Amino acid sequence: MTRLEEIQTLEDYCKPLLEFLSSLCSDDEKVILVAHSMGGVSAALAADIFPCKIAAIVFLTGFMPDTRNPPAYVYEKHSTRGMVGHRVGKVRKPDCPLDFALLGPKFLAKKVYQLSPLFLNQDVESKEGNGEGEPEAVCARPWALPRRVDLVQTENAVEAAGHCVTAVDLAASGINMTRLDEIPTLVDYSKPLLDILSSLGSDEDKVILVAHSMGGIPVALAADIFPSKISAIVFVTSFMPDTRNPPAYVLENLSSTSQMDWLDTVTGFYGHLISMAKYAYQLSPLEDLVLATMLVRVNPVVTNNLAGTKSFSEERYGSVTRIYIICGEDNMIPEDYQRWMISNFPVKEVMEIKDADHMAMFSKPQELCARLVGIANKYA
Repeated sequence: MTRLEEIQTLEDYCKPLLEFLSSLCSDDEKVILVAHSMGGVSAALAADIFPCKIAAIVFLTGFMPDTRNPPAYVYEKHSTRGMVGHRVGKVRKPDCPLDFALLGPKFLAKKVYQLSPLFLNQDVESKEGNGEGEPEAVCARPWALPRRVDLVQTENAVEAAGHCVTAVDLAASGINMTRLDEIPTLVDYSKPLLDILSSLGSDEDKVILVAHSMGGIPVALAADIFPSKISAIVFVTSFMPDTRNPPAYVLENLSSTSQMDWLDTVTGFYGHLISMAKYAYQLSPLEDLVLATMLVRVNPVVTNNLAGTKSFSEERYGSVTRIYIICGEDNMIPEDYQRWMISNFPVKEVMEIKDADHMAMFSKPQELCARLVGIANKYA
């Protein structure tokens, strides 16, 4: 996670690519570089340093420098045309102020993703809400992966219906850089979500919490601490604690009764290629599985050691409206176990996505979006 202020030069910006090319054993081991957008300038630098290691460069609608002008010439010539809806600035340093650009949602929707599928080409004007204090949807994500475009599409679909969305990466998950050894308790694991709820101005400023997979247990904790700030909880093929047993009971009960072969999974990890392909992503697009295996991180497992043995209260967590979305082809939390959790701790409403695997946001994004929008409209 290099910080912006740590990038002094183009070489610093391109360091991962240059290190890869430097690691190639001989000039006989050549690569084809594929550059998209701003990556063209980086690819050109790499070719200038390691020309004998590069068989060809493919510029996929990428900026392509020439050999007569400065590297940034092609970009600066283009930027004079105007880029609506984004911000530019500088990271001030005594010797070298670094330029940066923050692309805004209007620019992305109208100039970058205008022909891309599923909600990214929605009229962004509709995403600004109706100004009537509608509840916010907070998605608690225990995943070991940074946000993919598919997840952004899911968020945008709910926003396009007039609701605000905040996606929260729990500790040591996604882009949250907390280390595993800094998470001794469930409260520590859930801190990013608890901080959001704590920051809400009043009990009238309510949210709908959406939990996936292991995220159901941190969401239940949040509801136990802030029940008056939550309109409803949506469990998307998620572990759903009850108010009679320890928080980790539903996870440990599945582990003790399941015949699942976890294959190459290491305890404490979200999973590796074989187990993720078989149990979590078996109906999801291949590119989502491939990216997931590249970005996998060590992830906490919610056991009694982390969560303690005190159950959540019926008066607090138990009083919050709960909706469960069953994913019918989930091989990680099988459908029959999802239904067992519902019978063990009944919910107000049950929905189904029959052909969704564990990662419904990838395997059935439109169906998941439709259900989340329906829930937001109903319980807002």
